[in-house]
Amino acid sequence: MNIIQTLYIHPDKDAFSDKFGWTFPEFHLIAWALSCLQLQKIYGSITLYANSQAAHLLIDTLQLPYTGVNLAHDKLTLIHPDLWALPKIYTYSLQEQPFLHIDGDVFLFSPLNSDLLKGELIAQNVEVATGNFYGRTQKELIQKFSYFPTCVKKDFESGIPVNAVNAGILGGHNITFFRDYAALAFDYINKNSKEMNLINVNNFNVFLEQHLFYALSKEKNIPVSVLFEGIIEDRGYKNMGDFHDVPFNRTYLHLLGHYKRDEFTCIKMADKLRELYPDYYERIVSLFHKKNIRLSPSGFNNKPDSSSKRIDEESNSHLRLLRFVVDNYYPESEKELFQNDFETFYRQLLLLIKEKNNTGFLYKRDLAARYWYRNLFADTSGIKSQRIVRSSETEIIESSFNWAGLFNKLYRSGTDYYSNLQIDKGEYYNLVVYEDSDNGFSFYDMDEIDFSIFQLLEESLSIKELIEKMQIFFEDDVLKNHYEVFENLILSSIKQLVIKKAIQPVYDNI
Repeated sequence: MNIIQTLYIHPDKDAFSDKFGWTFPEFHLIAWALSCLQLQKIYGSITLYANSQAAHLLIDTLQLPYTGVNLAHDKLTLIHPDLWALPKIYTYSLQEQPFLHIDGDVFLFSPLNSDLLKGELIAQNVEVATGNFYGRTQKELIQKFSYFPTCVKKDFESGIPVNAVNAGILGGHNITFFRDYAALAFDYINKNSKEMNLINVNNFNVFLEQHLFYALSKEKNIPVSVLFEGIIEDRGYKNMGDFHDVPFNRTYLHLLGHYKRDEFTCIKMADKLRELYPDYYERIVSLFHKKNIRLSPSGFNNKPDSSSKRIDEESNSHLRLLRFVVDNYYPESEKELFQNDFETFYRQLLLLIKEKNNTGFLYKRDLAARYWYRNLFADTSGIKSQRIVRSSETEIIESSFNWAGLFNKLYRSGTDYYSNLQIDKGEYYNLVVYEDSDNGFSFYDMDEIDFSIFQLLEESLSIKELIEKMQIFFEDDVLKNHYEVFENLILSSIKQLVIKKAIQPVYDNI
């Protein structure tokens, strides 16, 4: 089976300044590098379908090891620059042999199941529409479009919600189906060309590619083999960006939708490229430096030759965002208390990060931190015997309002906890982790369990010892009747604190 990818860069776009749906442009390039390199490692052969601008970027500039390139997309003209699904569908139409198309935001860490690759049609999974995305877009299309393919019209008339496939991977052995599918897709666009400017074209892509595929396969009664069984809600994708869990717990990641907008996840993706393919990581970073384009201030040090740096309140995006939070999210009933608490917290934070300006040690810590989670949790049989300790490059600031939570409400994307976070007075623990980045720190809110773990780890303990000490914070009834739940809760907190670099393994030779 042929493994293929598609990248089409619109002539009006530039890969070093346009984000392509990501938080910063560099993450788009990092994703392509990691995706391609893993596919080449696993399958040995991968063909790129692209226009010349995209091929020059991936092959000439990034030097990615594609074994073949097809420039047929130079002949493709998009009637709207946001029709990013159409170049992929055009690629499908060009295939003459069984194929699997893998998006540039999909990362494989082991071969896909051979039985899956025998499928007449193949997709990542089936997803069901919700009113938040598919339903809203569907209503817009019905109101504005004058033409729908017959299979789409029938599916719309069958009622809401509709189903679709997720096209992170898409392919199969039924080449005739893909030719029919592509022809319908081009009709779908061309016969509604005058209405394109009346709709959200970015959202329409999902209907063009994923719903049309599902509707046509249903009409033709052709089964679709999927990587993930069961039907997933369009907003229900979990753990698709858990880079810390590969390859021992997860072997397939897909940074769809909100994962691209979550800078924390994007930074973890960059760390994975740095770990597995450091030459490519350095190449991408150097390209931005040579062009004098600033990288994400949360994930990179834009002055890599400097052994120390001054924290500038005006240029630090974390600090500016904190100011934005206090200016826009205060409760009217407690405005004065809210603002006074913030000023106290803010002064403490500035003192901490101005004192910690040595990036040399942080760089070495980050090299080691890439392996902390794997070393602790890859071997499930030995987890409780592992020894851990609080990281020295961390601080806690206590406050009456949840400043770290409010910050992450704006900084993080797609996390229900932060989306639903309310502003309430209480006792809060703000975790500051020093970083080798322009901003100089990461910022996390801690609950009482996290804080207790952090406090107990002032000296090293085995995970078993830590779990035993944590029992004092729980009712006897919980420990007697729900001990497994208690233990899993403690382990989950430990794992998150390791991911955030707040606690770390203790090795025998240290």
